[in-house]
Parts: sequence; C-alpha cells; structure tokens
Amino acid sequence: MPLVSVVMPTYDRAAVLPRAIHSVLGQTMPDLELLVVDDGSSDGTAEVLAGCADPRLRVLRTGHRGVSAARNAALAVASGELVAYLDTDNLWSPQFLEVMVDELRPRDVAAYCGRHLFLLDGPLDDARVLARKTHSPPYNPAALLRGNSIDLNVLVHRRWLVEQLGGFDEELPRLTDWDLVVRIVLRHPFAVRHVDQVLCDYHYYQRAQLPSITNGHFGEEHLRSLFGLGEPDPATARVRRRIAAELDLQRELR
Repeated sequence: MPLVSVVMPTYDRAAVLPRAIHSVLGQTMPDLELLVVDDGSSDGTAEVLAGCADPRLRVLRTGHRGVSAARNAALAVASGELVAYLDTDNLWSPQFLEVMVDELRPRDVAAYCGRHLFLLDGPLDDARVLARKTHSPPYNPAALLRGNSIDLNVLVHRRWLVEQLGGFDEELPRLTDWDLVVRIVLRHPFAVRHVDQVLCDYHYYQRAQLPSITNGHFGEEHLRSLFGLGEPDPATARVRRRIAAELDLQRELR
C-alpha cells in the first residue's frame, strides 16, 4: 500500500477535532500521515493536538490565512504518494482509505466515493438528526464543468497532480474543492474513478456554534432546502395542492 497524506485544516474546532483525528488514525490502512493545519485557533485546539501521541500525526500552524492556505501548507510538506482530505466536522468509515487505494487503478489519477449527508440541530455534544440522504453521483466530466458533485472529503488523488496543476487558489473564498476538481477533470477527463460505496459521514450543522474554515456556513434556509425540507417553489406547491385535492376527493368517494 502506498503512503497516503491526509490533509485536515482546522480553526477553533476543539469540540469536534478529536473525533475527526480518531477517524483518520483508526483507519484499517495504517500507512498514512495526518497533517493537521491549525489556522490560528484560540480555543483548546493546541491542547487537543498536544494530547495525541501517534507518530503519524504532524501539526502545522498558519496565521489564520484561510482554508486554501492551510491546505497548501500541508501539501507543501506531504510525503505520501496519494493525498486525501478530511474536514473536522466529518467522519470516514474505518475502511475508507483501504477501499479507495485498492480501487485506484494504475491509470487513474483520482477516485471518489459516496457520502451520507446529515442535517443536524442542537449543541455539538448532543445534536439530533433532522434529515439524512445519500450522495454518490456517477462520474460525468461534462457535468462537472457546470457544477461540482465531487466533495473533497471523499476524494483521493495522486500527489504529483499538485505539482502539475497547482494547489488551492488562496483568493477563492469558497468553491475551492470544485476549482481543484475541475482542473483535474480538464487535464485528465478519463482518469477519474467513481467508487460506488458510501464511506463518509458528512455533517451539516443547523444553528450550531461551530467556527468554520471550510467554505463558510450555509444559511438555515439553504440547508433545509438541500434536504427537501424548505418551502417549495410556486409550481411545486401548485402540483402538491392538486395532488392533495385529488386524494381528498378519492377518500370522499370511498
């Protein structure tokens, strides 16, 4: 198995950081290094990192320069043949790296898998699940030019791509994952593999006080609409009213 460098940026997330670190260091594939980049945290992040004695963990610190700068700092010192990414509010299944590395064919430059999406509400230590769904879209290079369907948390790629294509754009405030994915697709459209397994739990927190380094928080209305909980558009609402009226009529005729 080749060595995998796992990149994990963090900022003031001591509450969830231990869980994310355990998710990486507990992988069934032990040949990895975990590069945690502390982007200027002022909470208990330093203490959490100091308490981890695993030699596979390496800590870097940046001066609150943002997620792209944090990831680039990790990539600059990464020694693995492959690179993977995990944000601190998400989790991998224990077999994530083992499966992804095994599925990566010699001609592939990158591979991605599916995610379980969870909409959570409440305090971090006792959040409840409001909604969930599975996201595992098949690979479509043409569609990826119009929008991103490959999240960074389920992507594994060869490290030499960073030298070929460049790292993360530090001037982008968001959509940094799409920017990287689309550069890979434009250069290697037939060398990206979809692994049709769901190996990541991806968490959206509603109203949680969780500082964000990764693309900022989504508004509550956007989050609810993402899980089909938002208010329907006028056309959808009209069709639903028609369906409800027809069902009421059928019940009356019984």
